[in-house]
Amino acid sequence: MNLEEIKNHWETWADTYGTSLRATTKTSTAKALELDALTRTLREILASFQVQRVLEVGCGNGQNCFHLAETFPELSFTGVDLVPKMIESAREIQASLNIQEDRLLFLEGNILNLRLPHSQYDAIYTDRCLINLNTDELQKEALSSLAGLLPVGGYLFMIENSQQTYEKQNLAREMLGLPRRTPASFNHFLNEELILPHLSAIGLELEKIEDFISFHDLVLYVLVPAINGGVVDYEHPLVKAATRLNMGISSQFPSGLGAWGQNRLFLCRKVQPPRPTEPSARL
Repeated sequence: MNLEEIKNHWETWADTYGTSLRATTKTSTAKALELDALTRTLREILASFQVQRVLEVGCGNGQNCFHLAETFPELSFTGVDLVPKMIESAREIQASLNIQEDRLLFLEGNILNLRLPHSQYDAIYTDRCLINLNTDELQKEALSSLAGLLPVGGYLFMIENSQQTYEKQNLAREMLGLPRRTPASFNHFLNEELILPHLSAIGLELEKIEDFISFHDLVLYVLVPAINGGVVDYEHPLVKAATRLNMGISSQFPSGLGAWGQNRLFLCRKVQPPRPTEPSARL
């Protein structure tokens, strides 16, 4: 898909699902693990760096922002999304929760051309946002944009799908005689061999990669289909049990279940201003 088609896809989902979690994800269990990973990471950042303003780019209808704003009431959050209906839904939920805009602000915006009320944010995060940019170069351009919004010492943390761990997951499926899965047409998973070296070029130091969803994904996409006629069942009791176990193990042994999940959390710290580079060619 081209960028306009990808935007149209999310506009359709926003119109169809509104304020529901389903507007941005198919499974509540994966979202529970994402929220847990984001929360633990932000708590880790707060232990070593003073944070006041937090920015989410690609916020959808605000599910992550609402959870984090409730968990960290001392912080101010801004959520940005490309799709106007997503922002409308986020504001609708916000009104129902009576959260003031000085604590949580939702704005329409494009990650490739952000216009924000502040020039810097102490911590910035994404959750399956960069994968909606359809080339490696556009993903690099977006990362450069986000790095430019951080002060030295500030943090960028990203939950994004990885080509490398997705390949491992497919190998696990093949071991049980299942066919390989392919990413949705509106996604371009991160190629870590190209994206991770770019981080140092834009002044970011990769502090860690956490595999926070591996066991859940092995059960959901490998074990359950193996005993269920090849069908992925998001509501299967084993998936729910795997979610609880995965979360419990991650709290004590981060990445202790290996690199088999299609999502990974990348934690980066701004260590210097980015080096000047030639503008990326738009495709």
